[in-house]
Amino acid sequence: MGPYSHIVIAHELETFIKPDNTQEYYWGAVAPDVRYVVDGMTKKHTHLSAEEIKTYMHKYPLLMDFLNGYMVHCLSDKLSLRTIIQQKFPFSLIKNRITKNNCTIILEFLNIELIKTTKKFLPGKNNPVLRELGVSDWSATKYSQNINRYINSPSYTSSITLYQNLGFKVGRRVEKYHSVVQSWQHSWIKKNLVLIRPQLRKMNREIAASIKTQISNVLLEKEKSVKYHKVVI
Repeated sequence: MGPYSHIVIAHELETFIKPDNTQEYYWGAVAPDVRYVVDGMTKKHTHLSAEEIKTYMHKYPLLMDFLNGYMVHCLSDKLSLRTIIQQKFPFSLIKNRITKNNCTIILEFLNIELIKTTKKFLPGKNNPVLRELGVSDWSATKYSQNINRYINSPSYTSSITLYQNLGFKVGRRVEKYHSVVQSWQHSWIKKNLVLIRPQLRKMNREIAASIKTQISNVLLEKEKSVKYHKVVI
């Protein structure tokens, strides 16, 4: 899922999670992809399981808002976007053309086109969690500066600039993004079937509902663990 889509989904879940510090919450919602500016860091280093994030919540309770956003991001990236997006197409021919690799780009493009969130300034400060994962202060600052520019002025052009600034200067990611977006922009059938606000909102709500269920289960397990610990004591 692209960075603006992560912001959109975090916004969908804000009233459920109720963060005290929304800036830290939204910073957490994009922070796992800081890996792009750290040499040698891969997705497995920053995209943690719910259990791993719970461990950090116990260890760093003052970072709860950041970690809630972090969990939203990590759970989002585990969902099958292809399944969710394909359901919005009535014709099997078009469904089959939507590949797994293209779904992230498609959703990001749709959200850029149709969903306008209020401006959000992400503090982008490094913290003990990111440092433990191997993120330097310089990397956190560089990443947050680029993300802030992008999410507060999202467009096809600014998305290309973002990927270039994050290190994808001649890589296939930028070329693929450019190719997929152009295809959607020039396809009247695809655009008129999917590029409508109700359909996109349904997709975002479906993604948010799935994450909400998973977070509820995590919180329930956490509550049971606390109660059990008290009984044992």
